[in-house]
Formats: sequence, C-alpha cells, structure tokens
Amino acid sequence: MRNIERIAIEKSTGKTFLVKDLDQEFHTGEDIIAKKLLQKEGLISSSKGKEYLVLKPQFSDLWNSLQRGPQIMIQKDIGLILAKTGINRDSVVVDAGGGSGSLCLSLANICGKITVYETNPEHYALLTKNVSLFGLKNMLLKQENVYEGISEQELDLITLDLPEPWLALNSAEQALRCGGHIVVYLPNLHQVKKYIDAAKKTAIKVLEIIELLERKWNIDDKIMRPEFAMLGHTGFMVFCRKF
Repeated sequence: MRNIERIAIEKSTGKTFLVKDLDQEFHTGEDIIAKKLLQKEGLISSSKGKEYLVLKPQFSDLWNSLQRGPQIMIQKDIGLILAKTGINRDSVVVDAGGGSGSLCLSLANICGKITVYETNPEHYALLTKNVSLFGLKNMLLKQENVYEGISEQELDLITLDLPEPWLALNSAEQALRCGGHIVVYLPNLHQVKKYIDAAKKTAIKVLEIIELLERKWNIDDKIMRPEFAMLGHTGFMVFCRKF
C-alpha cells in the first residue's frame, strides 16, 4: 500500500526513522540496523547496542513525516472536521487547496474517494510526493483552479482551504448532494464574514464557526500543571451544509 515498509523508533530519544527497503541494512546516520531485524515487529538492538522499536507504519507515523511547504492543517482541526462531517468509506470528497496534503491525506485515509485541487506548481509537486509516501490509491490530484468549476458531482464533503472560498461557492453548491457538507478553513475573521455573506445567497447554510485551542498538560509525580506554551489560533473552521 505504501513505500514505507517499517518505522524504527529509537527507545532512548523517541526519534523515528522511516525504512523503505527491507532487503538492505538500515543506516540511521550514527547506527546500523541489520536487515534481518527489520523483518519482524518488536524491540531490537542495533550494531551499537541501542534499542529500537520496529513496527509497520500507521497513518499517524506517516503524517508526522510529511514534507512541509505551505502551512499545514493541524491534527486538532482535522479531527474536528472528521467528527463533524461523519465521512466514511462510502464518502466521495473534494479538497481544494491541497497544499502539503495534511488534510486531504487524512480524509483519504477514511473516505471512499477524494479529488484534490491545487494550482500552485510547487505545492502540487510536494503534494504529489507526499501522496506517494502514503501509497493511498483512492486519491486523484488535479492541477486545476477550483474557482473555475468542480467537475465531480453528488459529493458528500467539500473542504476549502483557500484565500477566497466564496469564489467557489456556486460550483460547490452544484457539486454537493443534498445534505452534503462544506468545511471552510480561514485564518482571519474578515474572510469568514465575507464567506458567510456570500453563502446567504446560496443553498449552503452556515451551521457553526469554530476555533479550536489545544493545551497539553505536564504530569510528573506531584507536578500537575498545564504546559506554558499552548497551541492557540491556527484557523477558523466554518461548518456548512447544503439544504
């Protein structure tokens, strides 16, 4: 399914290495893992006696290894989109503004089929490379401008991570099935307001505008406190549905 066969996690540091070829020994840069040790999952020792946990990669392991160009959508926001829209293996999706692929790959991991629109040549090249890393077969990449139209029909979900998503509203309205979802991801409230005003002229009803904040906690013996640095504003998510 993917061109990453194993991951090797260094036990002492938690650093993760991606292993593509099981027929060769793996060099970490400072260490060597024998090829016979890569054939099975479990805890192994390297040539220098370091311990590594060798596993088949899960989606989350590959996501953490995404090559990044434009600002990616963070997992906290992706998780809410998956939960709010309820997509599943039967869902047909369009994602516009593919960027590095963080959102569209997460959607592809769950949905039946996804088409991704991305016009920027540099972003498209990076997106293609990241899609190859995951090896997902239900993705179609288009280097086309979604503002000029959406050829797919009866869609269950459209996600728009674009500077001017209101320009895609009429096409999205035609492409969505009745009851289908649109999620728009925007960095500032001026864009949110402009999108909402445009949506009022269509069959797209805005249901919620959400900003999701994330705060980690440090719990160690008697120390129980939130981390001083928290993941605050990343973007506003506008959840909509076609009625």
